[in-house]
Amino acid sequence: MPRTDHDPGPAALVPAHRGTVTLADVARAAGVSLATASFVLSGRGASRSAGSAATKDKVRAAASELGYVPNRHAQAMRTGRGGGIVMALGTLDDPWGVQLTAKVRDDALPHDLSTLVLADDRWFDYLMGASADAALVTSIDFVDEGPEQVRRLAASTHTGIVAFSAMMAPENFDVVSSTPISAIHRAYTRLRARNERVQLLAPEFPQRTGGTLAHPRTRAFLDAAREHGDGSAEQLVHIVPQGSHDTFLAGLEWLSGPDRPEAVICFTGYQAVALQVAAERAGLRIPEDLEFLSIGDIPASTEFFGPISYYGVDDVFARLSAIIVDRAVDREGRPGSLHTFDWEFFPGTTTRETDGE
Repeated sequence: MPRTDHDPGPAALVPAHRGTVTLADVARAAGVSLATASFVLSGRGASRSAGSAATKDKVRAAASELGYVPNRHAQAMRTGRGGGIVMALGTLDDPWGVQLTAKVRDDALPHDLSTLVLADDRWFDYLMGASADAALVTSIDFVDEGPEQVRRLAASTHTGIVAFSAMMAPENFDVVSSTPISAIHRAYTRLRARNERVQLLAPEFPQRTGGTLAHPRTRAFLDAAREHGDGSAEQLVHIVPQGSHDTFLAGLEWLSGPDRPEAVICFTGYQAVALQVAAERAGLRIPEDLEFLSIGDIPASTEFFGPISYYGVDDVFARLSAIIVDRAVDREGRPGSLHTFDWEFFPGTTTRETDGE
């Protein structure tokens, strides 16, 4: 409705001589208490303390018209909220993490929450010294003292933790349990039914105790090979440097050499994408000359030569994003929750059809 001469609007309620618009100005213009304005504009709009939907709309409208810009540092000091979500992914090479981050970003922005990515494994040190509304930590099970570090973070900071772990139970943080172990066994059985030799393409983990062979995914592959009586299972693991480009170069050399594989389980989605490109460059027919699949979801935008077969979680990006953003928006007195994701097979053009596993 257009304003009349008797409806000056929020801007007229602020003294003209003042330079910086404060939270008190917004509260006065909206006709609410300072506490209510703080709740609405600090990212806690989902809290009951923020008032009705109409009240929240009035506060946001006043803030917009007055040009109010919240002081994030002061806000974090006062409320323990930093206005952002931290994605502790450990790497930028995996398209899975990139796709998830994009989804979280899109879902978080309407709540005035920014998204920050940590591309190394120093998540504990960072989060102990930072103020974030929520954080997803993905490498807990693969880091020494990972579970204990999560408990310390939850006890010592205001950050809403979402722990991606098959080893932990929720306490005052959420846990997403999504283990691919049984999927790896099923993948091996699927490919072994029509191939004499199934191999694992895995990244090198030089900093990890025991290296790649000690990783839970590798151990699951080795167990599956032994269950099928496939001899020296360790010889079936083909280890290459980490990263999409290095995987492509190493994969091209492997596919062009005398010991070219016939069936491959890829440790991650980004490795499957790199292997697909390498197979195309090597002139191999897929899946006639080479069958392969990924352990982990693959965003369609990263596939260059048709959809790749994979084991993963249905609608995983939307489901994970909803958990993370919800934890950031509403943390007041919340207990931890367990979210269990089941893995299933999604056929693509890189495997041949089969009647079962």
